[in-house]
Amino acid sequence: MPSKDFDIEGIGKVTVYKRRGSRSLRLTLAPAGVRVSIPTWTPYVTGLNFAKSKQPWIIANMPPQAALLENGQAIGKTRRLTLVPDADTPKTKTSVRTNEVVVWFNPRMSNSDASVQQAAEQAGYRALKSESVQLLTPRLNQLAAQYGFQYHSLNFKRMKSRWGSCDHRQNIVLNIFLVQLNWECIDYVLLHELTHTQVLHHGPDFWEAMNRVLPGARNFKRTMRAYQPALQTNSRSYD
Repeated sequence: MPSKDFDIEGIGKVTVYKRRGSRSLRLTLAPAGVRVSIPTWTPYVTGLNFAKSKQPWIIANMPPQAALLENGQAIGKTRRLTLVPDADTPKTKTSVRTNEVVVWFNPRMSNSDASVQQAAEQAGYRALKSESVQLLTPRLNQLAAQYGFQYHSLNFKRMKSRWGSCDHRQNIVLNIFLVQLNWECIDYVLLHELTHTQVLHHGPDFWEAMNRVLPGARNFKRTMRAYQPALQTNSRSYD
């Protein structure tokens, strides 16, 4: 899909795409910048002017930019991100290894290039899911046995706002970003979802059940508000 990048003062990067089959102008906001799609027969300047006309709305609604993934950054509990410029690499490629996530890219690009960041992000997701299966599955089973819980199934997904869920069939889903937190917070989420196998809602009886297995559970609820599910964690220590 042909495209052209522009820079608008006050907005930043605007990418105008010529989309086959499109009959109108469409503007989309993303952390990486503004995207405008236009019909193939329309000049790029039309998309640029459209973005300029929407500048007040864009500024008011633009999502915050995601922090760049940096070389040496921790990915979960066991891996580090390694960004490798390589002249023999015509196309960005990745590998998830035991102790690192490696991204090779052509030296003509930089660490901040969108394709490099996207490759690092996707490899990071794979690493977190693998680590979640390896570390959180046995811990959930240990806590279930310790406190007399039973569940039907366990799956791991990337979720934007929830650390976990449990449905009425006792199927538990855990967020792959959970493995980045400290073990006290992890145990809180695991016990939270295990308690939902017996009490589905968040009423007083749920918190009574939580306090039986984790005294002061509500304090952890407040602590969890400091964290956001994301590949880039905040400055707190995760061990």
